[in-house]
Amino acid sequence: MRHDLRGVPLSSGSPAALERYETALKQFQTYVGDPVATVDAALAESPDFVMGHLLKALALLTQSEKQLVAATEAALGEAMRHHASANDRERGLMLAVRRFLDGDWDDGCRQLDHVLVDHPRDALAVQAAHLMDFYRGDALNLRNRLSRVLPHWDETVPGYSYLLGMHAFGLEEMNQYPEAEAVARRALSSSRGTPGPSTRPRT
Repeated sequence: MRHDLRGVPLSSGSPAALERYETALKQFQTYVGDPVATVDAALAESPDFVMGHLLKALALLTQSEKQLVAATEAALGEAMRHHASANDRERGLMLAVRRFLDGDWDDGCRQLDHVLVDHPRDALAVQAAHLMDFYRGDALNLRNRLSRVLPHWDETVPGYSYLLGMHAFGLEEMNQYPEAEAVARRALSSSRGTPGPSTRPRT
């Protein structure tokens, strides 16, 4: 069975496509570069790469631009062509994208939460849900979703500092300013490869 760098299962994807997927995911997390162009290169390498199509769909969707709806539908359609061979995580992400496209953003986020119950290290699901929480003004889940998944992460997991940054933002949105600052400093320390405080913030 294939896995990404965080140990989350994948149903398909060549080694070269997986490498490009990881680059695209980091671009999506950091807002640096073009994750859609990068994942398109992965899909050219491996057209049956379900997670590549889903990353593209979610990267387009979370730009919240009406002119990107058709491209998002197309990316979801390509993923759905491989529904039978997809794993449960991928099918859950397909359902979430469908709900978002249908205009039910609340249920779309619930579907992402269902995925995260079994796969708390699904960085794509966390990132997409965080953005959709922001668009919906759901300050509680901006904080609480990260509180739920972070115990499954640590400094050895790629992308850990980005999750800490998102958690800091969620704490700030809930007016927990001292805790937000502490987590933000941990995120900066982690991104620089230096150890941060060992205690977790109060949530």
